[in-house]
Amino acid sequence: MTRIVFSKKGYAKYISHLDLTRCMARIIARAEIPIWYTQGFNPHPYMVFSAALPIGVCGENELMDIKLVNPPQYPAMLKAMNAAAPDGISFSGIYDSDREFKYIDKALYTLKVPKDIADDFEAFTLKDKIPAVKKTKSGETEIDLKTEMSLKKVFNNDEETVFEIIAPCGNERNISPVLLTSAFTESTAKRAVFSLTRTAFLDENGNIFR
Repeated sequence: MTRIVFSKKGYAKYISHLDLTRCMARIIARAEIPIWYTQGFNPHPYMVFSAALPIGVCGENELMDIKLVNPPQYPAMLKAMNAAAPDGISFSGIYDSDREFKYIDKALYTLKVPKDIADDFEAFTLKDKIPAVKKTKSGETEIDLKTEMSLKKVFNNDEETVFEIIAPCGNERNISPVLLTSAFTESTAKRAVFSLTRTAFLDENGNIFR
């Protein structure tokens, strides 16, 4: 399997996962990548993504698997795909991998909070319990974000405070930090523009997943 590492930033963070899939198919076609197509009545390029990003969240080190029909020439592929990519999408690595995405357990995020509400946000995260409603295909479930994710302050200056968040991101459990920022806004009525970026995936041992 060929694994591709890419970033989704800028205006690209506002496109849905379905639109991202279509975008990647166009990039691969423009770059003339010899991708394998599925068989059957409606063939389509074989692409498998790691967990989808919520709209509005940036991604660094996002992962996509493809199959190739010819022996790979990874340096040339990387150059061609970056040349064919639109603004906001870029590629940083291509390599062989046989480790399935089902072994992803958590994700690491960077959350930038505007300075004027940083103290209020930090105080909010120190509560004993942070209830939130998670929507799923089967309905809605109330969860406690305090027990579901870990958060620590890693940097602050005159403009913003940066927090690092580790949250579930596996097949069985997937909780977005967007629930945390939404819970803060609903609880305090303080509105702000948060900047959230998923920076890495982790396995069950807390190691970076590749």
